[in-house]
Amino acid sequence: MKEKILNKLNIYRARFLISMKIYFRYPMNVILTFFEPLIWLTPFYFMGKSFSVDGKMTGFQQYTGNSDFMGFLVVGYIISAYVSTVFWALGFSLKEEMRQGVLESNWSAPVSRITLLVSKSVFYFCATTVEVIITGIVCHFVFGFTINGQILKAILFLIPGIIGMMGLGMIIAGLVLIAKDANPIIDLTNSAIMGFSGSFFPIKVMPRGFIFVSLIIPITYIYDSTRAILINQKPIFNLRKEFIILCVAMIVLCILGNFIFMKIDKKCRSKGILGTH
Repeated sequence: MKEKILNKLNIYRARFLISMKIYFRYPMNVILTFFEPLIWLTPFYFMGKSFSVDGKMTGFQQYTGNSDFMGFLVVGYIISAYVSTVFWALGFSLKEEMRQGVLESNWSAPVSRITLLVSKSVFYFCATTVEVIITGIVCHFVFGFTINGQILKAILFLIPGIIGMMGLGMIIAGLVLIAKDANPIIDLTNSAIMGFSGSFFPIKVMPRGFIFVSLIIPITYIYDSTRAILINQKPIFNLRKEFIILCVAMIVLCILGNFIFMKIDKKCRSKGILGTH
C-alpha cells in the first residue's frame, strides 16, 4: 500500500514538473495574469456604471440581494477560471499528447489512465490559484472589489465543486479521444455551462425553461454559494442545501466521468485509434 502511494506521488510530481516547465517556458503567460482581469472586466465595469443611479443598481439588487455588481462579476470571473482550467487541463492535454505522438507510449505505462489524466492538471490548478489571488488584488485596487473574511468557508464549498467538475472534465476528455479535436468541444462545453450557470449574470433573469436547466447543473451552485459567502448576496437555496447538492454531484460526476472515460478509452484501443489525430 505504501509503495503504491509513493508511486502515485512520484507520477503526480513528474507530471507537475513537466507542466510547470512548459508553462514558464512562455513568460507571457505570467505577465498576462496581471492584465487579463482588466481586459475582461473593465467593459462590464463601465457598463454597470451606465446603469447605476447614485452608485446603486436597483434592478440588479432585486435579483441578487445587494447592488455589488463588480463583486458579482469578479467572483464569477474567479470561479470561471477554475471551470476553464478543469476543461482545458483534462481535455486539451490529451490533444497535445496526441499531437506530440506520446499518448500511446505514456498510456502503456503500468499506471491508471485516470491518474495520468488527473495528474496532468495539478500544476494548472496551482497556477490558477495564484492567478485568482492576483485577480483579487488587482480588482481591489482598480474596481474596489472587497470580500468578507469567510474565505475558508468558501473554499469548503469550492473543493467538492472542483472535484465534481473533474468528473465532468473526464467526460470531455473522452469526447476528445473520439473527436481527436479539443478546441471546439471545450469551447462549446465551457461556454454553454458557464452561460447556464450564471457566471456573469443572475440566472433569475433567464426564461423559466433556462432556469430549470441551470438548476440541474451543479456548477450553478459553485457560483451561487461562493457569491453568497464572500459578498453576501442572496443564494438560490439555503447554503446547507447547496453544500449537500455539491457533495452529491461530486460523487455522481466522478463515478460517471470515470465510467464514460474508461468505456471510450477501451473502445478507442480496440479500434487502434487511441493515439491518432
